[in-house]
Amino acid sequence: MGDKLTNTGSPVLNALIAPASRRRASFKEVPIVSNARSVSLLARSTRTLQALVLAVGTTLAAAQPATSLPRSTVETISVNSGQSTQIQAFIDNWAPRLRSGDTQDARRALEALTEPLHGRGVSIAFRQSYSQALMPLIDELIASGSVQGKLGALRLSGDLATPPGVQRVRGMLNDEDAGVRLFAVKSAGRVLDATSTHGPAMSEADARSLIDAVANAAKDSQDEEHIRACARSLAEGTTLGTRDLGSARSHAIVALSELVGDRLAALTPNDDPRFTQSLALDAASATTQSISDITATINEEAARAAVRLGGDIISVPLRRIIAKTIEPQGERDMTVRSVQAGETLLYFARRKSAELKGQPMGGITTTGFSAQIKAGEDRDFRNQAAALLGPGGPIVTEFKLKDDRFLN
Repeated sequence: MGDKLTNTGSPVLNALIAPASRRRASFKEVPIVSNARSVSLLARSTRTLQALVLAVGTTLAAAQPATSLPRSTVETISVNSGQSTQIQAFIDNWAPRLRSGDTQDARRALEALTEPLHGRGVSIAFRQSYSQALMPLIDELIASGSVQGKLGALRLSGDLATPPGVQRVRGMLNDEDAGVRLFAVKSAGRVLDATSTHGPAMSEADARSLIDAVANAAKDSQDEEHIRACARSLAEGTTLGTRDLGSARSHAIVALSELVGDRLAALTPNDDPRFTQSLALDAASATTQSISDITATINEEAARAAVRLGGDIISVPLRRIIAKTIEPQGERDMTVRSVQAGETLLYFARRKSAELKGQPMGGITTTGFSAQIKAGEDRDFRNQAAALLGPGGPIVTEFKLKDDRFLN
């Protein structure tokens, strides 16, 4: 580099880049006064160069697109005006790609716009500020009327997990397009998961309204994929924290128990129970985890709903054994697994109910129903399960359920 800059036309720069031997020779030949003038000129030239470099650097930085957001903005506890400007510039950079109509561009833009909402440390203040800045774009996508636009709006709204986002998700649960309806249900689950993971950026009322909307969407649905998505979204609600969201967790337990339990109760001995049993298996596991979590609290209504769901699960093979429509012993895998989940849920739900009521738990014991079904001990299962769940039995009596809830 020194060889290329040996003749710059500037005495000062030539002095800076000249070989050491040449500089030493010149030092002997230049008078003291001339050296002082050179130093002064050098200082002025250096300041000029520094100012030029700073100006060029600032211009280049300002010209670069805001392709990402710094973690300091994502994790801030209070968004200042400068960070708000950063957020808006970031959205403005990616919005044209989302509007472009090109599937790959839109996917990249969605990944970029949702990336700041993932990972640890995402603050509630950032999500709320980001939500406010994103809503015009989300509304524009919805108003486009295209399926791609609505799906993009749902992806953003679900990851934001803020009141405006919840409102947009709820609005598309009944969309005319089946794919949009399905993705809206899944986005509701994303809202509840993000709220559980990062803390609530919405109120208890917002969470409860979303849970109700998902439950209502499932009531009249005959589509198995849609029903399963609703159940999974409600299961996400059973993980909500109870310090800030009060009874929303309990509300989700009740909604999930009713969604699955009512479908179990509606089965006749001749119906194929496998799909509903698979729903019950997942619902029972989620509910058992929720009521067993010592860091959260649930109310008596949720405990009662969990007891009822456990009974509903066990009652399906009970009614089929009585009607002699139960599958052969070697084909009972789903029945055994679902009953195992159901009796585990029933045990923990009864204990939780007793705890909430201040009652002793000594008389609450586990059952061996799943082992009996697996071993083909159908008569023993029928007698013991009917005694527990049948009309006048301890479950329907203690929890004030209809006598024919489990056996009719």
